[in-house]
Amino acid sequence: MVDEGERVPIRLVKENGDTISLSATSIDMLVERIQSNLGIPFADAKKMGIDLNQAAVLFEVQGVFGDDTGQEATASATATIDFYQPQQLISWADGDTIGGGGTPGGPGTIGGIGSGFNLGPSLGSGGFSGFNPHGTGGSLGNPPVDRNDLGNRVIKNWHSKYIDLPIAYWVEAAASLDNPVKTGLQLWLKADAHYAVDRWYDNHGIEVTTWSDSSGNGRDASQAIGANKPLFMTSGPGGQPYMKFDGANDYMDVTFNTFLNNEEFTVVVVGSVNDATANTVLSSRTSAPDRGFELMMISNGIRAIWHDDAGAQQTLNSTLSTVTGYAGHIMAYTMEDTNADGQSDEVKVYVEGEHQNTASATTFEPVPSTVSLRIGADYNPSLHLDGGISEILIYNRVLTADELHQVEGYLSRKYSIGLATGHPYRGVNYSYEHKHIRVGFDTHRVGSVREPHAYANMTRGTGMTITGFTGGVIDVTGDDPRKWFELTESEGDYRIAFRNPVTHTLRHDAKNVQTGTIISQTSSQITVYYSRTLASITPVIGDEIVILPTTLDNLHASGDTPVIVIPIKNADTYVDTAPPDKSVGPEFPVHEDGSARDTGGGITRTDEYITYLLSNALTGTTDIGKAVNALGETTMNKAFSTVISQSYHNFNSRLLITQLYASSLGQLSDTIETNMGAGQMPVIEGFSGGRSGKKVKSGGDKVQDILGILGNSANFSNIPSGNMIEDILGLGLDFVQNTFYRSEAAQGDFIRGIQIPYNSLVTKGKSNLDTEVAQRNFFLTTEGSTFDKTASANKTHASRLFSHTGLGHYKNGISGLVTDFNVHRDADMKAYEFSLKFIAADIIL
Repeated sequence: MVDEGERVPIRLVKENGDTISLSATSIDMLVERIQSNLGIPFADAKKMGIDLNQAAVLFEVQGVFGDDTGQEATASATATIDFYQPQQLISWADGDTIGGGGTPGGPGTIGGIGSGFNLGPSLGSGGFSGFNPHGTGGSLGNPPVDRNDLGNRVIKNWHSKYIDLPIAYWVEAAASLDNPVKTGLQLWLKADAHYAVDRWYDNHGIEVTTWSDSSGNGRDASQAIGANKPLFMTSGPGGQPYMKFDGANDYMDVTFNTFLNNEEFTVVVVGSVNDATANTVLSSRTSAPDRGFELMMISNGIRAIWHDDAGAQQTLNSTLSTVTGYAGHIMAYTMEDTNADGQSDEVKVYVEGEHQNTASATTFEPVPSTVSLRIGADYNPSLHLDGGISEILIYNRVLTADELHQVEGYLSRKYSIGLATGHPYRGVNYSYEHKHIRVGFDTHRVGSVREPHAYANMTRGTGMTITGFTGGVIDVTGDDPRKWFELTESEGDYRIAFRNPVTHTLRHDAKNVQTGTIISQTSSQITVYYSRTLASITPVIGDEIVILPTTLDNLHASGDTPVIVIPIKNADTYVDTAPPDKSVGPEFPVHEDGSARDTGGGITRTDEYITYLLSNALTGTTDIGKAVNALGETTMNKAFSTVISQSYHNFNSRLLITQLYASSLGQLSDTIETNMGAGQMPVIEGFSGGRSGKKVKSGGDKVQDILGILGNSANFSNIPSGNMIEDILGLGLDFVQNTFYRSEAAQGDFIRGIQIPYNSLVTKGKSNLDTEVAQRNFFLTTEGSTFDKTASANKTHASRLFSHTGLGHYKNGISGLVTDFNVHRDADMKAYEFSLKFIAADIIL
């Protein structure tokens, strides 16, 4: 793995998947066999020697902790989901009958099996003759090899079941309560960043000389004159600080910058005003020539001011919104160049997330140069703000509607400001309060040509427009309806509606959206059964055909909780008499338009086909309507990448899922959730290992980290387990496997593994990460034959994350715990010398 004189890069693995890197100068591996001589009295005082056939494996590592500089490399969190079928031996059952006793045993016979809860294998037993003639009641269900639990029923009860996968970008944004939109952010002033939280109340009422820019661009606001300085105040909206401007002479300036004087911009402010006169929140205006823009708070709302290309002042007021009083308000002002002629020509204003007013057919001239952006007053200055400012965000572009909603959602939660009725984040408090994408399963449908692997369960366009109609027979152009609606092979309704191409709103009567159900189709025509009387349905030529969400329990997208659904009706044929270790597999009927269905290269197993569908669903171009990264991209392929690999017995049913957004949270919050039952649940290892380029640590930092972890190893409310289904119902891991994270044991509080790499030639090329040499980690396992424990059995690259006990077939490390740790620092050295002992253990209690 390394050349002579180099250090071996060892990693200690914490239980949440995070690692601690060690530079080892020597590694001693020791195997001790455990034997015992028992003093059991036999004839002639002989003793019995017992070979327990156990090998205790110890590792003694010595090395150095040095001081590092710079930034650590980014890393994306990964997870695995394994759909290998033989784990599906406990069926999803609803019974809860307490088991009765077995049939009484006759002379010299064993009684019958007792029945029990319909949740798994029976543990009841019949009576043994002469001991218990009536038998003992079963406690946990039917026999473990009940034919109803075997065969090909992998997806029999999967309809409306789901798996929730965290999106790293949402998890990190929610955890930090951070602004979710950073692209184009040129100025970010927030009062809560002026002092550390523990110093807020110590500095209440202090004059503010410099208000630091949190955008990273260094465009601080400043005021040198004492009488003109605002005050830092605590307990503003939402319990957050704010900058108080006195309405007489307070203001601050931000030095001129072209990025703050763009022809397009978005300004979002959280502020309050105390009186009913005009109060300038911020201004870049100047005179001679008259240029720039301004945002004001007035008695009945807000006012946007700008100068056109002739130098004339233009204004736009919000409507019916009172912003007086010290309650906070969220205000937004956008300037957009809608026809790309170099001059912005549309202005919009928003209050509490509600679009209030628009001015079109206008122009805007930014200030030419040298003019400061003024906070709390206009350019005279004369119209001073009598009120407070909590936060200012200025972008040199127009945010999309979704991005603006996200920023408003962030501000709403932070400052406890209610949003307008109809806002997508009203009531949910924050745009990333929901951190998961829900992936559901639909056993009533097959994939279509346009949505072959998954569909977003939301209103979505088809590209088809109406060219004519007679009653329920509608002529369409733009696409072939048969590429969208699989009427022959699917069950359940396909519901559609009609969308106005100008306003992008659905056609509706006085109360209801006009909807219908597809009952037949051709390449250019659909026949619709309308949900109400024909007289109330009035589609218009040129309207767009949109598909409405499918009615599925638990799988309804709403607000900021997107849902994608995988149609799996053709994934298994449910032949009950098939052997339990194989699947009859999927069927591939042609699509409605006669084209061939995607077979995944000739997949014949259900578990492999489901893995293939999920892989494509997570990496396809399905648009979920919510940004999954800082660039504002909203398609699934911008959130995840996937790799399909072999599970037990060499079937391609294991899916490695990688978060494309490199979060800095290590294990992602609430990593993977599901409503599947024990017999349906795939083997899951949740997301962990993410890093976003944090600063690396000194040698002392590393030593302190290990001391803190080892000294805190017992500090959790419940004893964690490497595998919570180690021995479920006496069936063992061959039947049901899973790995769970406990919330109280997810903070990296104990060491549970070690990764020691080496170079291998015997398996070179068997991992797609192999280059000139194959790099593997030493591993230990108690399962399988000796051949399963040799070097030729290890195909897992050394860079892979350490796996948990439930996924012990990954040969990428050794489970166990640190038993001894010593650190030495010589006064003449610039590094810490260390030694540690590690003992291998399959299970840590």
